[in-house]
Amino acid sequence: MNRCPRSEKPEWIGEEPAQNLRYEPSQFAGFESLAQSHGSQCGFCTPGFIMSVYALLRSCQTPPSEEQIEECLAGNLCRCTGYRPIANAFRVFAKTNDILYTDISSLSHQEGDSVCPSTGMPCSCGSKSLCGRDTTKQSVTCGDRYESVSYSEIDGSRYTEKELIFPPELLLRKSTYLNLSGFGSLKWYRPLRLQQVLELKMKYPDAKLLVGNTEVGIEMRLKRMQYKVLISITHVPELNVLSVKDNGLEIGSAVKLSELLNVLRRVVKERDADETYSCKAFIEQLKWFAGTQIKNVASVGGNICTASPISDLNPLWMAAGAKFRIIDCKGNIRTVLAENFFLGYRKVDLTRGEILLSVFLPWTRSFEYVKEFKQAHRRDDDILLVNAGMRVHLEEKSEKWMVSDASIVYGGVAALSLSALKTKEFIIGKCWNQELLQGALEILYVYVL
Repeated sequence: MNRCPRSEKPEWIGEEPAQNLRYEPSQFAGFESLAQSHGSQCGFCTPGFIMSVYALLRSCQTPPSEEQIEECLAGNLCRCTGYRPIANAFRVFAKTNDILYTDISSLSHQEGDSVCPSTGMPCSCGSKSLCGRDTTKQSVTCGDRYESVSYSEIDGSRYTEKELIFPPELLLRKSTYLNLSGFGSLKWYRPLRLQQVLELKMKYPDAKLLVGNTEVGIEMRLKRMQYKVLISITHVPELNVLSVKDNGLEIGSAVKLSELLNVLRRVVKERDADETYSCKAFIEQLKWFAGTQIKNVASVGGNICTASPISDLNPLWMAAGAKFRIIDCKGNIRTVLAENFFLGYRKVDLTRGEILLSVFLPWTRSFEYVKEFKQAHRRDDDILLVNAGMRVHLEEKSEKWMVSDASIVYGGVAALSLSALKTKEFIIGKCWNQELLQGALEILYVYVL
């Protein structure tokens, strides 16, 4: 906003504010749609919603689905509208049914009502106007006066031809090893190779590794915890490996959760359904893990090594039979089963000179099933009350399905993710039926609840 230097009050230079602000057409269309759907009241959360949808439209090669739109909005909180008007406002970008936006007159209802393209609900819009706006008006380019945006013109694929969101100069910039010092003898490093990380870890055994800073930042700011040495491992290629192998998926400890989610979705489409039950369980759990903004920076290894008893993912790693590869300062690598990695409240099987290198998630076998569970006060962006990761492998013997292997792990019920070993022992070797499940519940009640 421009201010007049001779006035104490803010003063717009020009006839109205819109002439001085640079909006992309998709941003302005979002403002228009949000206003028409009464999705903005106090306005505090509006910029976050607009930018989340804007980023989605700019990154999609085709118009996004309604599910993608709701997912991108999940990290934004609103205390006024109840979210439904906001979700309705951005449905116009999905275009799941083109006729809603191109031939609204053919969808007339009783008493002349039509389907509103903003909400998908009956309204009194005429065939020549949408929500009271003339569809013949055109939006104009940045710098000119904005007119009403026709919903029939909104197409997510058009915005991929606009200028890049992320400055290309930064993408082309060569990364360098960084060594910075701060107040109170604080040291911050950004190594570029695994060997450099190991050397720093040998020199500073108590150094804290960082990727997204979603946990350490809270500890330092709110819990007043002090770390003398911080090591950012975001640029270490050996820790960002994400490789699909014949027997499973190798995941580097610095891989972002959003990157993992994208690969899991691709794997589910490309591989046999029998192999991907673990992947499907992780996809579903990551959906409720956090908003897109958090998943874009939070790492797999950070979530594991925090060892929170209310972790959304750790029970699944344990139940799915994942293996953790650990490397020490001398380059020696050892492998630990996920179910043996967590030792106590925020304690893991890592010595002072060791770091988590990668995670190996095996494919499921035929007739092996993995399922997730999470119960919370609110489904989206909320801390769990209890969650679980469950796996069972069945084999057919004498025309009966017998349990050959199983794993049941709960979070939120103890100081660490708790494996229900007594229940596992009870069901293995028995026939898979309703009677067995009832008996398993009774064992759980005694040893877990």
